[in-house]
Amino acid sequence: MLIYILSRSSELYSTKRIYKAGTRSRHNVRVINYLECDIIVENGDYKIIYEHEELLKPDFVIPRIGASVTSYGCAVVRHFEVMGVRVLNSSAGIYESRDKFRCLQQLSYEGIQVPITYHSYDLYYAERIVRTKLGYPFVFKVLEGTHGEGVHLVNDEEELHNKFYESQAKHEKILLQEFISEFKGKDLRIIVIGNEVVASMMRIAQEGDFRSNIHKGGKGENVPISAKEKEVALKAAKVLGLGMAGVDILRSSRGPLIIEVNSSPGIEGIEGVTKIKIAEKLIEHIENSER
Repeated sequence: MLIYILSRSSELYSTKRIYKAGTRSRHNVRVINYLECDIIVENGDYKIIYEHEELLKPDFVIPRIGASVTSYGCAVVRHFEVMGVRVLNSSAGIYESRDKFRCLQQLSYEGIQVPITYHSYDLYYAERIVRTKLGYPFVFKVLEGTHGEGVHLVNDEEELHNKFYESQAKHEKILLQEFISEFKGKDLRIIVIGNEVVASMMRIAQEGDFRSNIHKGGKGENVPISAKEKEVALKAAKVLGLGMAGVDILRSSRGPLIIEVNSSPGIEGIEGVTKIKIAEKLIEHIENSER
């Protein structure tokens, strides 16, 4: 099977692991830097030029699209889709998951519980929402941040004003979200591949921080998850059209709440914590989906 991994670097841990797992299973795997792809529509034909050659039509594409280049990355994924190539994550699913508010809108529409969330440019109404719905502290997020960047815990009105004006100056889109105090500094990262939860861990923030991201110094623990947590993680990935997803869940007094779905989840931290070979499970999923 000819498999392309769309990634900006073959040296990234997740890319390297997936590449090695694929080649060990005797597939022809190639890492393609999607930013260097030229995509062409000509008389009803779809072509992709990479390193001065026209790419062969692959059997399968694994997108690993970075947040800062979502638009062009999705254009490349979409090009493979219209060529009739099977892709792990659809271009639409990547778009939906990358915009945090659109993602929560879609999940809530499908009956999946999410935290109370507010999105607007209006500072006056934002303050009203904080007073009447959220209270202090609450979580302030940049709409398209990753790895915990642009996520802050706001404790009072002065902090709200500072963060809001700072984001306006940078032309950032932001959202305000309720703070789940009973699960402070923790979340569950669940990896879904196809119709299976293949791995999960609890991420715990380092002392003095409430963000549990491993990239922010958090640590991971191997913990069991409930049947309900598995159910909502699987449903979230399916709703967004993602064959592989990292689903982040908070345990609240009203049940599991999804705070984010990642369409290009890193696997280094969770493989290290759980000792589960996620890359190999991904290749098995691709092989099984062909049958």
